[in-house]
Amino acid sequence: MNDGSKKVVILLAHPNLKESQANKALADAVKDIDGVMVYDLYEYQDQSFDVNLWSTIISDASMIIFQFPFYWMSAPSLLKRWLDEVFTSLAKTPAVAGKPLQIVTTTGSEYAAYRSGGRNGFTMDELLRPYQGCAIHAGMTWHTPLVVYGIGSADASRNIVAGAEAYKQRVEAALTDHTMQNIW
Repeated sequence: MNDGSKKVVILLAHPNLKESQANKALADAVKDIDGVMVYDLYEYQDQSFDVNLWSTIISDASMIIFQFPFYWMSAPSLLKRWLDEVFTSLAKTPAVAGKPLQIVTTTGSEYAAYRSGGRNGFTMDELLRPYQGCAIHAGMTWHTPLVVYGIGSADASRNIVAGAEAYKQRVEAALTDHTMQNIW
């Protein structure tokens, strides 16, 4: 980081954020916190990612968060494109080495659907394993994902409010914790 202050960089990958209830609420909960930079990847969807620009953004971060809706057992394809075009060149460099990587995601299904024997057949930890692999390969520190379940359920409003509050608390803790080891 250039100026010594902590910065949390959030890469938001939602193909229709204006119509989103959950991911919009999550982003709104943290976007005005001093030290938080939210980048909506869909603002860049019609162009190649500028690797030099992103290298500077990521180098200045003290923590990276990938935020996205979870569907079809993954993130929206634009996050994968960003990983291919940008993250590939940053992996194992000082830009990311040692920095925490956090996933914040939302699911339509309830928590029980993502348990062993549940309707979806896998836990979220299992389904998000490729992102953990990216973190390990790049020399980053993996943090347990924050998953807001049940966005398609009757409890959606309550789950969104609780998820937004948990997200805000975790981001604020990341900006104040000196070790960033005990916040997630």
